Parts: sequence; structure tokens; C-alpha cells
Amino acid sequence: MNIITIPKKLSQKGDLVVVPRAEYEEALRIRQRLLLEEKDTDEAIRVFEKESKSGKLKKTSSFSEILR
Repeated sequence: MNIITIPKKLSQKGDLVVVPRAEYEEALRIRQRLLLEEKDTDEAIRVFEKESKSGKLKKTSSFSEILR
């Protein structure tokens, strides 16, 4: 049986969880991807709002009207 000693400094900061390294690294990759997607979405919203205010966007009731 393996024994792990957790320093008091770490245990005073809150709950600790032990997970396999592969699962931890996968969670980090997912978190990074979500952060990047969030930044991309925020940028798309800024561009939309800017173009909407400047009148560059068309308002239509159907997709076929855009193609004309």
C-alpha cells in the first residue's frame, strides 16, 4: 500500500482530490480548449456589435434574400 504525506500548507487551502495524471492532463486540455472557444465567441460578439452599429449587416427574412 502506498502512503502519501500531504503538507499542512496544502491541506489548509481546501479540499484535495487525487486523480490519475492522464485524467488530470485531459481535464487541463479541455479547460484550455473551452477558454479559447470563449475568447473566440467574445471576439465574434464584439465584431457583430461593431458591424451592427455601423450598419454593415443586412436584415432579411430568408437566406435566399441574402444571395440576391
